[in-house]
Amino acid sequence: MADVTLLKSIETIEAADAVLGLAVHHNKMFVLRKRDDKQLHVYDTDDYRLQYTVTIPGMQKERYNDLTECATENCLFVSDFAAKCIYKVKPNAEQRVSKFIDVPYQPKGLSITPEGNLLVAGNPNKLVEYNVTTGEKVCELELHLEVKCPLHAVKRSDGQYVVCHTDERLSRVCRVGKDGYYRHCFGGLTGKGDDQLNYTCHVAVCENNEVIVADNRNNRLVLLDKSMEFVDTLAEDFREPHRVWFDRESRRLYVGECAGSSCVKVFNVIQ
Repeated sequence: MADVTLLKSIETIEAADAVLGLAVHHNKMFVLRKRDDKQLHVYDTDDYRLQYTVTIPGMQKERYNDLTECATENCLFVSDFAAKCIYKVKPNAEQRVSKFIDVPYQPKGLSITPEGNLLVAGNPNKLVEYNVTTGEKVCELELHLEVKCPLHAVKRSDGQYVVCHTDERLSRVCRVGKDGYYRHCFGGLTGKGDDQLNYTCHVAVCENNEVIVADNRNNRLVLLDKSMEFVDTLAEDFREPHRVWFDRESRRLYVGECAGSSCVKVFNVIQ
C-alpha cells in the first residue's frame, strides 16, 4: 500500500490562469483554466506536452467550475456554476461537446461514485447523484449540522461521503452518512494550525480511503486517514492549491493551483 506522504516531483506545468478543473482520462491530462477561451487543455501524461484543446461553447468563466472523468461513458463532465448546467465532453476524433443536463442547484465540485453515478456538490447544501447515461437523478442528499456550502464531495465504497465545505467561519472535511449527518469532521474554525483548515476546496480519496485535502489559503495539502484524523502536511510548497486528482493506475498525484503562475504539479506516489 502506498504512503502518500512520500512524493517525488516529476513535472510542473505553468500558465497564467487559475486551474478550475483537473482530470486524467486515457493517458491524457485535461486542465480547465479560468480564461476566456473556454477550452480544455489536453496534455499527454508521458511527456506532459500540450496535445490539443477542446472548446466548450457557452461555458461561463467561474472559479467554482469543476471537471471529472467517467470511464463508463468514456467522457468528461464539466460543471458550469453560473449557467447551472453540466456539459459532457467526448475526447475523441470528433471532440463532441454537448450540454448533458440542467441542474436546479448551482453546481460546484464533481466526482464519479463507486456505483458509476455523477456526484454533484451544489449550493446551498446539496449532494446529488445523476445517472451518467440518461442524466436522471438517482438520489439527493441534504446536508445537516452546519455542513453548508459544500465545494466538493467524493463517495467512498462504504456508501459514506467525504465532503469539504467552507463558510464564513468554518473550514472542514466531513465524513457524511446517507442521512446527511456527519459522522466525523476534521477542522473547525478557520485557521493555520495542524488541526485547522482555511478554504477547503477539493479532496482526493485514495484506495485505502486516505484523504488528500486542498487546504487552499494555507498553501498546503493535508493528509487524513480513513477516520478523518490528521496524518501529515505534505511538504511541497504550493500556491493556493485548488484542485487535486489521484490517478490510481499510474499512482500519480496531480495538483492544480489558482495563484501566481497557477501551476499544475505532478508527483509520483512512492510505495
